[in-house]
Amino acid sequence: MDLSTFKKRLEVTNSFYTKPEGFVADFRLIFQNCAEFNEVRKVGTLSGFVGLTASEVAAAGMKVKAYFEDLLRNLYPERMFPVQPSSWSENDNPEFTDDWDDDFV
Repeated sequence: MDLSTFKKRLEVTNSFYTKPEGFVADFRLIFQNCAEFNEVRKVGTLSGFVGLTASEVAAAGMKVKAYFEDLLRNLYPERMFPVQPSSWSENDNPEFTDDWDDDFV
């Protein structure tokens, strides 16, 4: 999931999200992808886990995610949004195939 796909799903002409759960799942996936592709790593010593280190982009993503989660709790104080699989599929992007990186040199 990326911001441009998310934006398309929010357009008035596209009624993709019918329930808040799908919206929340996709929004969270944006930040999971941000962390995965922008170097969030666990750091530690031989004696154990110390914390996380992150690139500037990943750190900004984590801050925006925390802000989103705060807003979500304020908007839906009595509701929990469990982590769900994304509603995104490969069919949403016809250019994406399992061999999409074969042409990379």
